[in-house]
Amino acid sequence: MAFGETVQYAGQYKLEECKLLSSTGVVARLDANVIEINIFENIFSNSLIVSLILIDQNNLVMNMPIIGQEFVSLKLSTPGVGTFDFTNNVFCVHKVSVRQDASVGSQIYELNLVSPEIIRNNRTRVSKSYTGVNSEIITKILRDEKLINTKKDITIDETSRVRKFVAPNLRPNDFIKNLVRESTSKSYDGSPHYFFYENTKGYNLRVLDSLYKEPFKGKFVASEPLEVEGENKRGNIEKDYQRIMQFGISSTNDTLMSSRGGMLSSKLTKYNIFHKNYTETSFNYFDNFKKYGRIDKNPIYNQTTIDSVGNTLGDFSNAKVQLHPTSNNGTNDAQYYDTETGYSFSDNHAEDWVQSRRSRVMEISSGGLQIQMKTHGYCNLAVGDKVHLTLPVTGKDHGKSKIDTFYEGEFLITKLRHSFEQAERRHTMFMSVVKDSIPVEFQNVAKSIEPTGSKGQTIIQ
Repeated sequence: MAFGETVQYAGQYKLEECKLLSSTGVVARLDANVIEINIFENIFSNSLIVSLILIDQNNLVMNMPIIGQEFVSLKLSTPGVGTFDFTNNVFCVHKVSVRQDASVGSQIYELNLVSPEIIRNNRTRVSKSYTGVNSEIITKILRDEKLINTKKDITIDETSRVRKFVAPNLRPNDFIKNLVRESTSKSYDGSPHYFFYENTKGYNLRVLDSLYKEPFKGKFVASEPLEVEGENKRGNIEKDYQRIMQFGISSTNDTLMSSRGGMLSSKLTKYNIFHKNYTETSFNYFDNFKKYGRIDKNPIYNQTTIDSVGNTLGDFSNAKVQLHPTSNNGTNDAQYYDTETGYSFSDNHAEDWVQSRRSRVMEISSGGLQIQMKTHGYCNLAVGDKVHLTLPVTGKDHGKSKIDTFYEGEFLITKLRHSFEQAERRHTMFMSVVKDSIPVEFQNVAKSIEPTGSKGQTIIQ
């Protein structure tokens, strides 16, 4: 990341606009009232959330008034790097919270903001049939003036297979959630690992394989604060942006949850209501590992035998059992018949996505290698981007690299909070990053079968 000449220190930003538009038509500039702004992004959420903390000496709550029907126009920028511009696509105020007196004649309160699309989602329902690939249907719903009606940019990874759906009076985002769950990629070998989310760049329907192909957008190193010599501090600004101020490893392998949740292994029973028969499909984490894109080359679990019959962690398909219905006449979906083309739509192909998607979503949300960290912020990073991390080894390195080889390399940002503090004019990022693989292969030097003794006695009293 190259920073322009206008950046004087790491975390610098400009609050270019912050306006409150009331339901009565009154417009108030909040630039002088803002104490702190927080923008929350989440790869598992379809809306941005913003917290605006204000000090109010003019009793705007009563005089505007602020009743939860207001809009906030917001624009922030990192000089020479990037901008968060929400002047055309504003936020909606949905709640005023944490209201308390600060001093005589002033009060502090928090405005809770959301994207207007999530408000429209809660006001509308979809009762309609759709035909096409899932990515086209999702785009139609997002652009439909009677539904979500977003004007924001939408980044789409095209899906495969022409489907037909009937939305039975669902909220638009609930229907989109069902479509995302059953989507498979056209460009990445049918990968089912789709995520639908909003970040500061707009709406995204992205498959993990596509996100992993993108270059990383930030490089961060766990190091001590830089010592600046002389009056000119500019030479160290980029390195200061790369410094991780705080970090913690928030999640490591949880074998119990990974096994029970279906990340490591599962069994799918697909029942065909047309032919009145069923098929069973087993999922094995290690067998499936290289089928779709990964950040690194090796699994986070060791593919070694754990019992006397030679099973690995991925061989216990009964750990998670799933049942999914379909209606297939042998080739196509038998639920929908066209008088001209007959049965022409694809069925749900549950065996291609149910188990693999469940495994990967669990790995990204709670089962992978996760790090929480704090860095200096800039307005060019969003959820769904990759970052490159370098962390030091804790304790002895046994003569090897002083870099932690597990927690080194590229990570995917899954949660991100941009915090703008007006008192110090400093932008800080708090992010949760995850990787679903490691760069080094486990070196097995001996058997790892569970040690067991002889059977104990059964005592009946």
